[in-house]
Formats: sequence, structure tokens, C-alpha cells
Amino acid sequence: MLTSSVLLVPTISTLLVDEHRRHRTEMLAALEAESEALRAESPAIVVALSARWMSEGPFLVGGGKRHRTLTDYTGFGVEVRYDCPGHPALARALVQAGMRAGVRVAEANRGIDSGVTVPLHFLFPDRAAAVVPLSLADRSPAECRAWGAVIRRVLEQREERVAFVVGGMLSDNQHAWSLGRDVPAAADVDARVLDVMRDGRWDGLASLDAAALEQAQPQAGLRHLEVLRGFLTRDAVGEVRCYEPGPGVGAALVEFALG
Repeated sequence: MLTSSVLLVPTISTLLVDEHRRHRTEMLAALEAESEALRAESPAIVVALSARWMSEGPFLVGGGKRHRTLTDYTGFGVEVRYDCPGHPALARALVQAGMRAGVRVAEANRGIDSGVTVPLHFLFPDRAAAVVPLSLADRSPAECRAWGAVIRRVLEQREERVAFVVGGMLSDNQHAWSLGRDVPAAADVDARVLDVMRDGRWDGLASLDAAALEQAQPQAGLRHLEVLRGFLTRDAVGEVRCYEPGPGVGAALVEFALG
């Protein structure tokens, strides 16, 4: 049984700095509101897709009994640790269902990076739910959507309540970010991607300007959004709860109601 909504959640580590300094930002307020709504549904498991975990082979599913934190960012002066229990049985079910559907998927035991730890730190601070982390894979958009559809079918059939969270950025030009340099093309790509999700016109992802994409360097080539699209099973409309730009990067919190 799924929770009533699915979230795209930013993973940028400056959220931790804002929290540590007790800044009351629009993004932190929006995350707090989504956390309250999700925790009110008391999910027993969180399946969390990390756009920072990219496999060159199959899609990977974290099948460990417990996941350790992998800190994949430096220089912020603050760190979040989110060591948490896993759910091996659900991980196996996802792998088996993917294989039956012809999706290249395998089990792994890697730990969880900031594509999982940062979103869950804000959404589930009590760590009451087991976590199944998912990777992306260097596969086609169609394969990403097929994997998303498999995830949806498996989670819908569970007796316990399960939340699905996608941790990832929009534009992600790390060179521009490190230099504090604005990239106008990144802001343009972000705006177009937000329009795609806001209007439910997901085919628009395939028509983004190639030159702008080269400058914006969207995270994971936006494959996490293709998995999300497959999970939604239709051209669903998203509610943009907050958008926070930075030099060369774009962070968005978007909610998709599942009815």
C-alpha cells in the first residue's frame, strides 16, 4: 500500500547548513510541511531513489539489513548521518519483479549517499521506517520508465504502507557551483523542467535544448525523472512546493498526488 503522494526532493547539502544556522528558509519550511504530512500516514518502509547513485550496469537495489551513511560531500562544516535499517525482503521482491519484467536489475549492499540521507533527514527525522535505497543506471529513458512502473506495481501490492521518495536535483553544474558562477541556461532548463512536471507534459523532457542541457548539466541526465514518470504510470501533474536556485544548480520540492 502506497502513501498518498510521491515526492521529488532536493539533495543539496546547503540545506543542512541552513538548518544548522537556524535559517528559516522557504525550502526548509516546505520540507517540514511535507514531513508532517508523510509521517501522519506512518509508512513502515521508505523506498528512496538516489540520483547520486549511478550504475554503469543494471539498476541496483540496496538489500542490506542495515545501511551505513556514505558522506559524499565536503567543505560544508556539517554532516548528516542517517544509518538506518533496511528491508531485505522488499529489496528481493523488487529485484525479482524487475527481472520478470525484463529490466536489468540486481541487489547491492553499498550504503546510502546524500541522495537518500539528505531527503530522509528532513522527511523522516525519527528514522522509524526501514529504507530500501535504489540506484539509477546508465540506461535509456524508456528503460528508466519501465523500471519505475515495476517499482509502482510491487509497492502497491505490499500490505504495509510504503513511501516512495526521489532524491535529486534539476540543473547540477558543479563547476559553476564551486565558483559561485551563475549559468543562465541552468535557470532556463530548470524552468522548463518545472513546467513539464507542473503541467503533466512529460514528453517535454525529450525536447529540452541540447546546448542548454550541456551548460546546465542536469543531474543524472534527468534519469531520476524518467523513473518517476514510469512510477506515476501516466502524465501526472506535480505541485511545485518550492524551488530554490543556486549558481549553476536548481533544487525543487515537487509533490505528486497518487489519489
